[in-house]
Amino acid sequence: MEDCVNKLEQALGVKVVYSEKRFSRHNNVFFIEAVTASNVTQRYIIKEHVNSSTGNEVFILNALNKQGINVPDVIWHDNNIIIMPYIQGVLLGDLLIDIEIEEELWIGELAKWLRKLHGYMNISSQVCLCMSNLNLRNFIFDGRKFYGLDFESVCFYPPERDLGGICAFVLNNHPMFENWKYRICNSLIRAYEALLPGGGSMTKLDHDAIWFYLIEELKAAAGRRANQRHYLNAKIEELSYDKFFGND
Repeated sequence: MEDCVNKLEQALGVKVVYSEKRFSRHNNVFFIEAVTASNVTQRYIIKEHVNSSTGNEVFILNALNKQGINVPDVIWHDNNIIIMPYIQGVLLGDLLIDIEIEEELWIGELAKWLRKLHGYMNISSQVCLCMSNLNLRNFIFDGRKFYGLDFESVCFYPPERDLGGICAFVLNNHPMFENWKYRICNSLIRAYEALLPGGGSMTKLDHDAIWFYLIEELKAAAGRRANQRHYLNAKIEELSYDKFFGND
């Protein structure tokens, strides 16, 4: 952390007064409070890449920002770290249980963010730019709009992949497989469909594809979580297509 703090102070001409390591499975992420020369407090996030250089993520973040897609700005970077402004908000995983934030509002904004991402860099009528890591910690809502947070890499899939993947993370995030979570997943899919040409009068999404990617992500979660593997595999067997899409 000390090296990252020193780089931030030298690059931005500020004095760090508080630092805290944040959870990340693959990199080192730090929350920083610093004071400027004019005694103004600023907050930053430092992301230190552990197994790769920062070049790819910096390029992607800058490209998405130019397209008006809500991602963090890159304030400064070198080969190892990226300094970004701290975004005050609620992570998607926490939104699921935050009763003070209107559910319809954040679901609609998440659908808009995904639709905008998928509308950039389409390489065919079916395949578009997607997020590699759909963990719920990689989406933050500031009360008005969503931001995507992790772009070390991107991938190209049908849009149904992101919708099915996010829904899988929603369902298996604690508390897992609650009935109200199926409603949230169905609401997200309907909100996304309403943004498609025709205003939702004709569904363009392939529900079978969403189902496929949902099951694939749940199987991947079972593979990662040895202590929950039996439970997750049993839930995969129990899942109802009609229940998930609100058809029953």
